[in-house]
Amino acid sequence: MAKTLDFTDMSPRTVKIGDTTTSFTLICGNNNMATDLTNAASITVKLGNASGYLKSATVDPASLTDSTPDQVTVTFTADLMTSLPAGSYAIEVWVVDSTGTSIYPSDGSTGFTIDNNIQSTNGSTITTITFDDFVKAMNKAASTIAKGDKGDKGDKGDTPDLSNYTTVTDLNNGLSTKVNTTDMRKPANDVLGLDEIKSSLLPNGTDLYTLINTSGEPLSYHVSTYVSAQSMVNKPTTKLSAFKLNTASIGDITSSNYNYTFLTLKDNSDGSIYKALLTTNDSGAVTVEKPWYKVADDSKVAHLSGTNNFDTVPTYGTGNKPFAINDTGATTARPTSGIYAGYQYYDTDLKKPIWYNGSAWTDSTGATV
Repeated sequence: MAKTLDFTDMSPRTVKIGDTTTSFTLICGNNNMATDLTNAASITVKLGNASGYLKSATVDPASLTDSTPDQVTVTFTADLMTSLPAGSYAIEVWVVDSTGTSIYPSDGSTGFTIDNNIQSTNGSTITTITFDDFVKAMNKAASTIAKGDKGDKGDKGDTPDLSNYTTVTDLNNGLSTKVNTTDMRKPANDVLGLDEIKSSLLPNGTDLYTLINTSGEPLSYHVSTYVSAQSMVNKPTTKLSAFKLNTASIGDITSSNYNYTFLTLKDNSDGSIYKALLTTNDSGAVTVEKPWYKVADDSKVAHLSGTNNFDTVPTYGTGNKPFAINDTGATTARPTSGIYAGYQYYDTDLKKPIWYNGSAWTDSTGATV
């Protein structure tokens, strides 16, 4: 089970040297689901950087509230900040309970930053001058420069050789075979995917059916916690967890009128993908043209190859028995291999369906035929 450690949406991720009032609030989860830490024997927040472990701070389990039993708050006190220079740091939460020690996150670590304050470095005073004073000083300097005598006229230069330069005719011919911007578009296998577009955090309570895209390019949003995901309005499923959401308009439309915006959402908890289509009229009013629908798992869909032929034979029942479709023929053409008890065959000579019972063919009355 993957253990996760995330900052709450309202928690800072940066603290300045000397600031002893800033607190980080962290969410501990298992597979992005909230974890109740109120029964823990001890909770320790550990800090480190590229050099390794540095310091730790304890959190009293009794300080956790019933409304947020998965949230741990660590305050950067003077003792904790002592000897920590500015830079990038990693943070982990160690929880000890009756089952043992749990370390959040289980994969990698969660990062934060300590910045210098204004007193961390020594400054120096810079001499300033107004723009008007600068202009006066330049004019005064220019007035003291004596004008020199006019020089002699130079010799006439040689006629340049233009044989290696492009002519107007060559230029026109080149323009006639110009490359169009449509020819420069990426191939289908090189287009940005669901996880490749720079993402923005969605505020809690966002109505997903209001995300009309007028930017002229794909936009991406994300929600990193289960609680935030559950606060979304018009979400595709009541079980929605942390997710990534992409929006794109047809033809990269930059107007809110007559806009067609496609929404594609990926639920991080199980990988499910949902899609929806929003449209606007001449006044920008939004219509849900196609509500959220779940995209089928392609690995669980039977595919046809050629006329009425499946890539893989559909199966059913215990042992994944192959499903026979329109298996028919003469008595002499009855199959002898790949059959099993219950296999159906339409005998065109007897003009009736028959079944294989494991050792012989029988009709609907049970008589051997």
